[in-house]
Amino acid sequence: MSTGSLKGSWKTRGSKELFSSGVFRLRVDECELPDGRVMPRYYVLEFPDWANIIPVTEDNQIVLVEQYRHAHGRSTLEIPGGSTDSEDLDPLAAVRRELLEETGYQAREIRPIGRHNPNPAMQSNWMHTFIGYGCHKVSEPKPDPFEDLRVVVKSIPDVYQMIFNGQIDHSIVVASLLYALPHLGFQLPAR
Repeated sequence: MSTGSLKGSWKTRGSKELFSSGVFRLRVDECELPDGRVMPRYYVLEFPDWANIIPVTEDNQIVLVEQYRHAHGRSTLEIPGGSTDSEDLDPLAAVRRELLEETGYQAREIRPIGRHNPNPAMQSNWMHTFIGYGCHKVSEPKPDPFEDLRVVVKSIPDVYQMIFNGQIDHSIVVASLLYALPHLGFQLPAR
């Protein structure tokens, strides 16, 4: 097993769009590796950046959304989030919009806590994660026309227990909730 670091980056020798829709673009690249080898087909999905938020209520509860995910044929527990589409390129504006639309809550204060790659092997986008403090309900949720959501409010310890017992298993949500730990004043119990 090698412990050295990789040298150089790949060069894109050519790129061809295979498919495009309002949500994403699929392209195939021909890439030259640093040692001269050529990879004839490397597939990349281009998405706009995404943004999500860990909404914390004034009594230290986390606001989650349960929604059906067709690719897996089941409902998942998640935090509010969505795309920084062409109307909303600013991640902060996107989380404000998604928090209100999906939950009916607004935050007194929102802070960025990190960003991560959802799947850097195949996707070109970033996930921007925020934490919202002082969240309070101001309206009923108004999800997008094809979103069926249920708002679920849980204590901070319950949310992290749901990660450990597999009730929250969406990897982007798990990563974002791990970023939130130092901002929540919560320590994971020894396992």
